[in-house]
Amino acid sequence: MTTLIALNTRDALVMGCDSLGTVTRRLIDPFDLVDYFDDNAELGLKVGSDGKPLLDKFSKIYRKAQLIPYSHMTHVDKLFSLDPLKMAVMSAGEVAIGDRTIKNLIGEFKSTNGFMKSTNANYTLRSVGNKLLRFLWQYYYQEYPDERRRPELELMLGGYNKLRHTPGIMRIHVHKNRGDKPDYDFGVFFGAQMKEIQRLAFGTDFENRMGIIRRSNDLLRQYRALLSQQLRAAGIKIKLKVPEKFLEELYFFKDWDLEGMEVNWGTFSEQNAIECVDFLVNIMINSQRFCTQMPTVGGEVQLAVIKKASGCNFVSRREWRHGDHAIPIKE
Repeated sequence: MTTLIALNTRDALVMGCDSLGTVTRRLIDPFDLVDYFDDNAELGLKVGSDGKPLLDKFSKIYRKAQLIPYSHMTHVDKLFSLDPLKMAVMSAGEVAIGDRTIKNLIGEFKSTNGFMKSTNANYTLRSVGNKLLRFLWQYYYQEYPDERRRPELELMLGGYNKLRHTPGIMRIHVHKNRGDKPDYDFGVFFGAQMKEIQRLAFGTDFENRMGIIRRSNDLLRQYRALLSQQLRAAGIKIKLKVPEKFLEELYFFKDWDLEGMEVNWGTFSEQNAIECVDFLVNIMINSQRFCTQMPTVGGEVQLAVIKKASGCNFVSRREWRHGDHAIPIKE
């Protein structure tokens, strides 16, 4: 798991991520299934009134499972330059496909004919992103032919089209064999794990947002039941429509939203953008330090600035270290 952040401004694109590699598995606590078993029958499966076992579908087990980290790797590279193109790419999810790391595969992609032809053509985020997706998909599909067992692998490609003077972002979902339409709006883009950052930037995160909507719908149904009860008590025979008939009119966030960060992202200088991306990635890193679950975001922050004239410039240190000795990494 990972946190990916890209801040798109008029003058440059800043991309940042953490460097903790985490392998997760979907696991379940056996005691979460205990209600399906009968204490008086040597823990055999309980049966319903129809004589069939209550635990009759795999989905009942799957819904109780959680993604649990069980292996950590530190200093994992997740941010890569696509030089000589004015682009970079970040990865989240799987750190390897088979015996090839994502870092190795990105390097291999840069030596393909498709990539080399792009350097002399009117390349775009979409054209390069689609070539990268096709290249990775051949290895991914070979390793995970069963769609139900495919682990997530998300890429965030950022930078400049050859004939465009402002940067953009393209999301690539390798596990779905799909690339999204590039986005050239000025602003901040999030990928992979971003719950705590969303709460700061937008006032809440997606899960809480959906929880608020569900809660408001529950209260509307309760209010309808109370009104119906009072109308019957008053001798008024009328059937109130259910709230679901007014989903658009009663949508909780219609013409209103929670307060978040008020920022004019497009006007950020390169240094402002660097400090902001570093700040946002560290929100995820530091918040997970104190969670009850093992962290899936951490390590040193990797940062790069992509500019039209100079391409991808790494801001974070790229070096091998042993004690006090360090050697810059030349790629």
